[in-house]
Amino acid sequence: MVLGADTGFFIAQANNHPQATAVWQDVNAGRHELVVSTVSINELFVYLFRRGRSQEGQKWLSLLIESKFVNLVPVSIEIAQLSARYRHGIGLPTVDSLILATCLDRKCNKLLSTDSDFRIVHEQGIIPVELLE
Repeated sequence: MVLGADTGFFIAQANNHPQATAVWQDVNAGRHELVVSTVSINELFVYLFRRGRSQEGQKWLSLLIESKFVNLVPVSIEIAQLSARYRHGIGLPTVDSLILATCLDRKCNKLLSTDSDFRIVHEQGIIPVELLE
């Protein structure tokens, strides 16, 4: 299964959330492919910097780059255009709409997040969203 990961997934994983940890283990075992927008890398680094845990950012980046089951996706022109549609149409914040557009562009089966802003995406049938609680 191709899973999209919002920044909240990595924050949950960095804080030892059991559901996020289980998914991460499945990804590393090759049971899933994980799609990650580079926008999430930025947000994760900011989160860790603010908490005095900046060295964890490099650890995460290395893990993501080295994993053959993680696909790091930069924002392309096509993703930016698709993002604008969801930013305008359903009012998602820009960062969330970029992450959503990345998942849609890469044909993810599901989006993993802790962000309730994505609830509308699920309710409108755009992509299934699993909120980690």
